[in-house]
Amino acid sequence: MVSALRRLFECTAASVAVEAAVFSPLFLTFTVGITDLGTSMFVGMQVNAAAQAGAAYAVIKSSCTPTPCTPVCASLTSSCLNGIETAMNDATGNSSFCTGSVCTASIAGCADGSPKCITVTVNYPFSPILSDAVYAWAQSLTYSSTVTIRVL
Repeated sequence: MVSALRRLFECTAASVAVEAAVFSPLFLTFTVGITDLGTSMFVGMQVNAAAQAGAAYAVIKSSCTPTPCTPVCASLTSSCLNGIETAMNDATGNSSFCTGSVCTASIAGCADGSPKCITVTVNYPFSPILSDAVYAWAQSLTYSSTVTIRVL
C-alpha cells in the first residue's frame, strides 16, 4: 500500500490539466477585463470625436464665403441636423451611431453675450462584457461629450 501511494504522489501525468483548470478562469477573467477596459476607452474616444466632428460641421456650414449663398446651419434646420449627424456617424465609422437621442445640437446665444454659440452633445451608453461583481469599474455607464463653439 505504501508503494501504491508513493507511485500516486510521484505521478505527474495529469499535472498540466490541473494547472490549466486552476489558471484558466483567472486568465480568462483578466483577458475579458482588459478587453472591457480597452473597449471602454475606445468608446470614450469615439464619443469625443463625434462631438468634435458635429461641431466642426456646424461651424463650417454656418457661413459661406460667396456672398449670394445661404448657409446650411445659419439656424438649426433639419438639413443642418442631418448634416451634423452624418458628420458624427462618419467620425465614428458607425452609420447608426447617432440613433435615438444619442446626438443633439443647439444654436443659441453664448454665456459671454456673443450672439451665436453652437453646442453639440453626445451621450452614448456603454455596457461592459463583465458585470460589476467581477470588477468594480465594470458597470454600465454613459459617456458624454459636449463641444460649444462661439461663431462670430
